[in-house]
Order: sequence, then C-alpha cells, then structure tokens
Amino acid sequence: MGAWTQLFPPSPHFTEAQTPSLAGKVFIVTGGNSGVGFELAKILYSKGGNVYVAGRSATKIATAIEEIKAEAARTASSTTGQLQSLTIDLGNLTTIALCVSDFLAKESRLDVLYNNAGLSRQPAGSVTTQGHEIHMGTNCLGPYLLTKLLLPILTKTAESAPENSVRVVFTSSGIIDLAGPPGGVSFAELEPGKHSDDMNRNYSGSKAGNWFLASEFDRRYAKDGIVAVALNPGTLRTPGWNGTPWLMRALMAPIFQPPKMGAYTELWAGLSPDVKSGDGQKFIIPWGRWNTTPKKEHLASLKSKKEGGTGLAVDFFDYCEAQTMEFAA
Repeated sequence: MGAWTQLFPPSPHFTEAQTPSLAGKVFIVTGGNSGVGFELAKILYSKGGNVYVAGRSATKIATAIEEIKAEAARTASSTTGQLQSLTIDLGNLTTIALCVSDFLAKESRLDVLYNNAGLSRQPAGSVTTQGHEIHMGTNCLGPYLLTKLLLPILTKTAESAPENSVRVVFTSSGIIDLAGPPGGVSFAELEPGKHSDDMNRNYSGSKAGNWFLASEFDRRYAKDGIVAVALNPGTLRTPGWNGTPWLMRALMAPIFQPPKMGAYTELWAGLSPDVKSGDGQKFIIPWGRWNTTPKKEHLASLKSKKEGGTGLAVDFFDYCEAQTMEFAA
C-alpha cells in the first residue's frame, strides 16, 4: 500500500462502537491535551478507562480534562472512567524519571502506553535541553526513556492481563515513505553541529526512529508479554501543521481529516485483537490496518545483520540507550 491509500484510506472499522469496556485498565497518552491525543483520551475515558494525560503544561492538561469531562456530561455517558494529569517534557530528559515516579506512586498497573506526543517542522539548528537535534530528541530519545522506565510496571501488568493486551504504541508518520535519510536514520546527522538543514529530513528520521524503537521493544520484551507497534495516524488537521506555508496548507486542505480519525488509528493499535506479539516489524496505517508494501530499505533496517539486514534498528535502539542512560535514575 503506497502513499495514495494512506492519503485516502477506507472508512475506519474500529471505533467507539467496537471498543469494549475499559474499566480497570490504565492508559498513558502523551500529548493527550491536544490534537489526536486529546481525541484518543476522550474515547478511552468514555469507555471507562483510567487515562493519564501527559504533557508539558499542567494548565493545558487541566483545561483539556475539564473539556473532556464537560463533553461526557453533555452526552450523559454513564461509563466514564478517570482522567489524571502527568507533567513531562520529552525534550528535556531530566523530567522523565520524575514523571514516571509520579505515575508509579499512584498506580500498580499500566495496560497501554501511547507515545503519541511529538513535534514537527522545527527550524534547522533547533535542539533539545540536552543539545540533541530537536525532532530526534523529542520524538525518540524522550519516548525511549519513558518506555524503558515503565517496562517494570508493563511487565507486571502483563503477568495477569490477557495475552497481547499490554502494549506500547509509537506514533510515526507517513513521511517516512516520502523523505528522509537512506534506511530511515543517519547517525552522522545526529552528531552535534552536523544536523541536517532540512527540517523534513530531520522529522522523517525521527519518525523512522519511532518504528525502529517499536520493532526493537517488541522483539526484546515479547518474552515479558509486551507488544510494541508503530503507526501513521493519518493526514490530519492538527497543530503539527502550524507554521507550514499557507499555500501548502491550502493544497493539503482537501485531504486533511479531523484529529478524531487519527485517534481511531491509535485505538486500533492499542486495543484491536488483530495486533499481536511479533507485529513490531509491521507498520500500521490509517485508520487501523497493516501496510502491506513498506519500503524495502526500511525492512532491511529492521532486520539484524544475521538476518540479512543492515541492523540499523538495533544500532538505533542502542544509540537511544547510550544517550539517555544517565537520566534513567
């Protein structure tokens, strides 16, 4: 399935109607105060889930939670769950262990971690607090460390949860099929002072990195009952397009879909029985289906050298570990 079917997908088949009761289940949605994450949090809450909305601004999270509760009250939903706040800045690695400690002080289980938050189209030269290229640092290093620190509670949850139900979902993008370094990620361009001047190339590299992380987490922690997958949520009318030239936005307007459609993609990734251990090397596309024709160079990156691939995903996982290990304590 090429770019065309991702731009013009068939109708979603896993929506609120197919979502069972989520009572007793716990979710974290990074970036849950706006865009796709906000719509996803609404659905999970409406089905009885205990949803942690994670973001940089406690004020914005509080506002989002109020809006979700108000909408649920208007629709007279009787199965609502809980909404709670987590403060985290994925572009500042020092905040992540604190966020995890806050969560672990309140919960003894985690069913699905949605690594939904991210940024795009940041000017060349932009860096994170620790000096990493801003797309790679915020979209990959932060989520990697968050996932790593939550592995113990995910593993504990999987001991008693239904098989394949404990998951980590990484939000990637369809841009990986259109732009980016050969194989998905260029380590040379991650070195300080050598970042690409092309914001789309930098963004695409981070989104390929999301798939690499999903594949490696899925492979390495399948023995612990954890499933990890990556997805393209769709071409959506979200704040991520802010700053895009007016003409481009005008040309894209006919194919933009509301954020809720992207939430359906994430809903399928996190809850559908069609997703199982071993699916980390697959790629989910709108609005919840597998891409049957991914780029061969990406598939080669996902395979180890022993399997006949380039081993790029393994190397990238190890890179993320090396760059974040001092912030894990």
